[in-house]
Amino acid sequence: MTAASSGSASIPREIMRISDPGRRLFQMLTIAEDDQVWARVIKLCDKSSKSVHYVHPESHDTPLHLVCRLISTVPPSSDSIDAAPIDAIRAMIRCSADPTCVNKKGYIPLHDAIQPIVNKANLALSVRNQAEAANFLIAADYEASMEYLSRNDVVFNGSDDKCTPLYHVVANLPDDFVNSPGPTVYLASTLHFPTPSMATSKNFSNYDKPLSLLYRRFSRQFDMSEKFFPGDNSRKEVLEHRRRYKVSAMNTWKIILALLDPVVEKKKSVSDFFMVHAAVRNECPQDLLRYIIETRPEEVRQVDERGRLPLHVAAGAAPEAAESSYHYKFVVDELLYSYPDGAASADAEGNLPLQLAIESEKKWIGGGVKSLHDVYPDAMSRVKMEDYPSIKRALSFSTNFAEERETDESITTEIGLNGIVKEEHYDAIMMVQKPDAKLGDIVSAMWANEEDGGVQMLGCVAITNLAQQCCDDVRILRTMGMTAVNTIVNAMKNHPNEPAVQEKGCAALNILSPADNYREVSFAASGAVASIVSAMQAHISDAIVQKEACSALRNILKHGGSERAIVIASVSGLTAIQNAIGAHPHDENVWQEASVVLETLSAYPEESLPDLG
Repeated sequence: MTAASSGSASIPREIMRISDPGRRLFQMLTIAEDDQVWARVIKLCDKSSKSVHYVHPESHDTPLHLVCRLISTVPPSSDSIDAAPIDAIRAMIRCSADPTCVNKKGYIPLHDAIQPIVNKANLALSVRNQAEAANFLIAADYEASMEYLSRNDVVFNGSDDKCTPLYHVVANLPDDFVNSPGPTVYLASTLHFPTPSMATSKNFSNYDKPLSLLYRRFSRQFDMSEKFFPGDNSRKEVLEHRRRYKVSAMNTWKIILALLDPVVEKKKSVSDFFMVHAAVRNECPQDLLRYIIETRPEEVRQVDERGRLPLHVAAGAAPEAAESSYHYKFVVDELLYSYPDGAASADAEGNLPLQLAIESEKKWIGGGVKSLHDVYPDAMSRVKMEDYPSIKRALSFSTNFAEERETDESITTEIGLNGIVKEEHYDAIMMVQKPDAKLGDIVSAMWANEEDGGVQMLGCVAITNLAQQCCDDVRILRTMGMTAVNTIVNAMKNHPNEPAVQEKGCAALNILSPADNYREVSFAASGAVASIVSAMQAHISDAIVQKEACSALRNILKHGGSERAIVIASVSGLTAIQNAIGAHPHDENVWQEASVVLETLSAYPEESLPDLG
């Protein structure tokens, strides 16, 4: 590259005096501060190809490690420069730099290429440079890259979390305001393509997954695109703010799409890809799966190349693939609500969903077998019951229960419009009350039995109890919040008239409030603040609900600051707090909690609070 020898890319004299070319290159990279460093690297590589083989005696870093690390620290310029990061990396690989060399921390150069961006002067260009570098390094040694990208215990600078490289990249992506597809889509797709299974792989430390994180990110960006501003919301700057965040939300959605179908580019057309099928196959988080089904209802009725509906995919999945007790019940129920006739549809091989569910050895209730049977019991005629004694026993018990239900009015039943019989699932109620119940099982039971107020109330209590056991460990509370906050909000929204659910939901959100703003958890975008205020409005005469709600708002303000103050005010929270004081003038607990919230709110500028009286 002729431009590399220009004056702007000259190498300092003190570095040129170092006799060892490798040490010279390493020293230059150590002190690099501007984007002319890439041209200087090429210049030194041209002088001595052996310089790229240098290994630092203490850190075991190579010059390639340092070049990759500089991508996140050196501010890029959008102007014409002598060379770009990818040019420097190409030059080093051309000189036989080893992309598989492991430093003292145990990482190859690819690890350094995707570090969090430190200098945010030109985020879009920095992300694009990272994507190009990662793509080139993966191609340089595919096997070593796959081994690295498949890990879930990687530690990055500035964090002690052990996670997957894909999760790390997603967690540190800036909001991408470049018209889609922006550079963030390219970077995430580049890392995901070699190891598609990592989209649903849990981190070693916090057990979160990239798809879960991305949906929270999407919800937060979409919420920001509808943010309320004091004064005239038709102002140019307000409209521009909303446009930018709509673009960023679209880019995040394209990342979700790419993670669900990493080979979409190789297909004849995008129409060959069914997102609902992929979401079911990849064990999407419950809230994301519901959103996909609601926004793509026609795909629930479409069949893939094997003639299978999404319902067939869910029914035929191995039960051990589920990480929680009620995951497949929730998935099957969601698909049946959208398309109940799917239970009577056979795939290309003539299999009904109920057959596939039983043959895959799913559980009667937790695996969704009972839900399929309730909608289309005739499918049992195709099953050799003697081969599945556990299903036979469960069916017999369920039949006896149904006969008892007809003669005992104390057993409540709710029959949905689609014919699915919803009965109280006593096993779910018992499970969420177990002292050793895991958070994942509690959450899945709540989603799968969301129509049951008892399960929702006891689930919120169980979450609170788990959180109380580690209330002094903020990291654990934040980890719990990533999974539980949306579940609690869903419970409160589904049972607005049940004070017990509202009370316990507020208590659970209160103790999990340190999770707000952590890893894309948002008490605004999730609807947590709105649900708390709605609970206060719906149960004004219930002192316990008012006290728990005010306590939750107080702690949300503590962690969320002025942003949450604006949200509380925008959903009539100030009025709800004042009404709580008026309705319970002699209740010391309500007075104390409500007064503290009002005092905290009054500390913020009045112009930030639309209805501050």
